[in-house]
Amino acid sequence: MPPAASILKDLRDGPKGRVPEIRNAYRFLRGAHSTVEGILQAAELVARQRRVSNSSTAGRPSSGETDLYRSAIVMTSSGIDASMQRLIWDAGSYLIPRPGTLARKQYELGIKEELSGTRKVDEDLKAAVVAADPAQQLLRFYLSRKAKSSFQGSGDLKTRVRNTLGIPGTRVDDATLATLDRFFLSRNRIVHEMDYENVVRSEGRARRHRTRDEVVSMCNRAFLVTSDLVHATADVILAER
Repeated sequence: MPPAASILKDLRDGPKGRVPEIRNAYRFLRGAHSTVEGILQAAELVARQRRVSNSSTAGRPSSGETDLYRSAIVMTSSGIDASMQRLIWDAGSYLIPRPGTLARKQYELGIKEELSGTRKVDEDLKAAVVAADPAQQLLRFYLSRKAKSSFQGSGDLKTRVRNTLGIPGTRVDDATLATLDRFFLSRNRIVHEMDYENVVRSEGRARRHRTRDEVVSMCNRAFLVTSDLVHATADVILAER
């Protein structure tokens, strides 16, 4: 039997040139892409079995198929989290200590804001300031803040990834990032509400309908934009070599 055709679009090749600072982030992204492809292939098998058992090839996806589509969205999101968090740590650790980089400027602004008199100074920041190696500890404090939690939307990708790493807005602009908001909204509805249409009304047990084409499109877009961020980061690093 010939191998099944890929459902997701191929993930673009990793950045060219020697950029070890992005290697782990891209490996996480490739792993997530492979996992999501496997989930979608499993959904395809379930759909094929449904069509064989029915008198017609048409019909609404089964609950099993739809749950696999939901899983594909969640696993894509998990891959983005792992990839972008690692990118922040690895690329940020290289770019921020270098004078004159956009990443350095963002870092200085961020630390000054944390130390401003208009807010309570974090205890971890105080510990970093008085540490034996304050420069290194302040950098760790800053990066841990940027990478500490999952990404909730395009705003997070803009402030915590693009701005932190000094990626020019012309490389990955706001409009491009905003195309992922529908994906993140779907992920949050699945993770936090089990994809129910109304969790407030106890009698309302209907769940949102998810189609193959919708989910594949959203996942493809998420992998594309995330890989664009990795490539843009690689270009920023290479420009500093």
